[in-house]
Amino acid sequence: MKNRVMIGIMMMVVLAMFPVLAGAGDHPTPSAQEQMTGLVGMCEASAEARTTRQETKPLYERLGGYEGIHALTDEIVRLHNINPDFRLMMKYVDSEHLAKQVADFMAAGTGGTETYKGRNMHDAHSHLELTTADFLSAGSDVGKAMKNLGYGEEETQEVLCILVSMSDQVILK
Repeated sequence: MKNRVMIGIMMMVVLAMFPVLAGAGDHPTPSAQEQMTGLVGMCEASAEARTTRQETKPLYERLGGYEGIHALTDEIVRLHNINPDFRLMMKYVDSEHLAKQVADFMAAGTGGTETYKGRNMHDAHSHLELTTADFLSAGSDVGKAMKNLGYGEEETQEVLCILVSMSDQVILK
């Protein structure tokens, strides 16, 4: 039973983070809101397992400490720069500064000793007027970055669930 639940959770992650796959075949593509609902459900269903993993070994350590997190945020920013949904927006962003700010934020929030001194999530994103579809597109970049760097499903799930928990602070449209 436990394996079935985990397989179901992983399928929800794949479908939510890669909407094109969700629309393959005869099945209609889920709306952005349906995808978000699926992600929230996945995160709720995996909460206990994520807590146990965090208690056993903090996500910060499983991501490779600050160096690993910074490599991840560099890759996320690189993918945002080539993502058609964000390419124009990213044209005016200092990518190195953004990757460092996000690394500091992630390190502080995943068990590291670093201190984040930037803006809160709402203030950092309010001028972007992001939609649920934008949030999912950004999340897809995060999932791709983690896959590119060889992170496992558990770490990917945990990072995505952290993002989902902050969605109401960045989806403002």
